Amino acid sequence: MRIERVVRIAASASMLVAGAALAQATAPSATVERAIDTVQQTQRAAAASQQRVDRLDAETRQLLERYRSAVWQAQQLKVYATQIEELSRTQGSERESLLRQIAEMERVERELLPLMLRMIESLESFVGLDLPFLLEERKGRVADLRRMMADSETSTAEKFRRILDAYRIEVDYGNSLGAERIEIDGRLMDQLRVGRAALFAVALDADSALRWDATSRSWQPLPGRYISSLRDGLKIARETAAASLLVLPMPTAAAATGEQP
Repeated sequence: MRIERVVRIAASASMLVAGAALAQATAPSATVERAIDTVQQTQRAAAASQQRVDRLDAETRQLLERYRSAVWQAQQLKVYATQIEELSRTQGSERESLLRQIAEMERVERELLPLMLRMIESLESFVGLDLPFLLEERKGRVADLRRMMADSETSTAEKFRRILDAYRIEVDYGNSLGAERIEIDGRLMDQLRVGRAALFAVALDADSALRWDATSRSWQPLPGRYISSLRDGLKIARETAAASLLVLPMPTAAAATGEQP
């Protein structure tokens, strides 16, 4: 009996030892699993947090770029607005200047029109009183000017330019030799103009010569000794001979004004 009790006590003790050992082996395993779960949850939370941080960083960068772009555009618009303001002031000044010029031009045109008409009348009178050379051409030029003045499509500036051109042509006549073939008393003759000072004519067969008398406004006979010089002058005027000295009876100042020497 005593042995059985000892055996039972030993068996009980063994079971207690085994249970304690099993309990000791099971407890650390559960703790490790909980620790691993905690670490994994922490890692997942950290990953989620990092994703949020990355997303917020990207959004922040985008907002920063948009801000910088907006600041740059604002600066450009400010510069543009300043330029536009300066341009507007300049254009305003130019507009006022143009308005003043237009008003001045209108005033000048009003005053220029009667002046041009008087210039044409003076030119016509001058041609009529001048030496009788190129009469058809010169009178035709005056007639063209009169028709031009009635043309509303021709600008005032163009009208004035053409009148000045006509005067310039008349001035040029006084500095050159001129030749043309005309009919005098039913006879064809070559006419030589010496500037605007003298006018001569020689027959085509060179048997006679004439000179224009400003006092009587008629052709007068010219001694035959001048025919050779007249023919040389005609060649020079027609540019078929080089310029040379001509011996011709030029009128004096008194004769030109109709006074008797």
